[in-house]
Amino acid sequence: MADFATGSGLKIAYDIAGSGAPLLLIGGLSADRPFWGLARPHLSAFRTLAFDNRDIGASDRATGPYTPADMARDALAVLDAAGIGRAHVLGHSLGGVIAQELALLAPERVDRLVLACAFARCDLYVRELIRLLKRLRTELADPETYVAALATFTLGRTFLEANSLCDIARATVGLGTLQEAAAFNRQADASLLTDTLGRLGGITAPTLVISTLDDRFFADPFAQEMAAAIPGAVKRDMPGIGHCPMIEAPSAFAALVRDFLAT
Repeated sequence: MADFATGSGLKIAYDIAGSGAPLLLIGGLSADRPFWGLARPHLSAFRTLAFDNRDIGASDRATGPYTPADMARDALAVLDAAGIGRAHVLGHSLGGVIAQELALLAPERVDRLVLACAFARCDLYVRELIRLLKRLRTELADPETYVAALATFTLGRTFLEANSLCDIARATVGLGTLQEAAAFNRQADASLLTDTLGRLGGITAPTLVISTLDDRFFADPFAQEMAAAIPGAVKRDMPGIGHCPMIEAPSAFAALVRDFLAT
């Protein structure tokens, strides 16, 4: 069951699990709360708050374009609705951009910050890849075909050698209705607006940057430039893992997060 916060006039669905220090989980493009399902048991020492970004899951659909900063205000609304003044924040991919904006917008609300497979700007490769994904979501009518195509970009080779695309697609579709094409495109367009690199020096929270070395979305140089731009940031690598470490290696991923938050 979900509770709801209200951000910018939109209802944002969230749920809470575990106990301990609060940890806000922010998913990326087309990722709703079940995306964290394999990793959350390994983070049970924390009170994890997972929420559906606007335009996915049980949250409201937007009526027009928006920015990652708008999505960060949704995250603040979730913290407010849960009665949490300050939390650790873990953002993945676009969620990592939202987490950066949150840390810049309300530094007093962020204890420690973890940016996984994230980015601070889009280069030509990323822009073209996101535009391709928009076409795939719009033009591929069969859900399993679309999910299989998406998995070839988002999951690492090691994981794909051990799990068939067909099984991955069926399991994903079995979790529920896919995000609507129009909603996906709005989130994708928000991703394309990412431009935080010149502002990262303003982040005051202790920060961990996690780089997965088989990530075909945001390769290691994206992590390197974020770590270099955020004062005092530390960087940790996960070899042989693609863009979704919380799915491909949830225990190892959670261990990196736990170790950093415990220091």
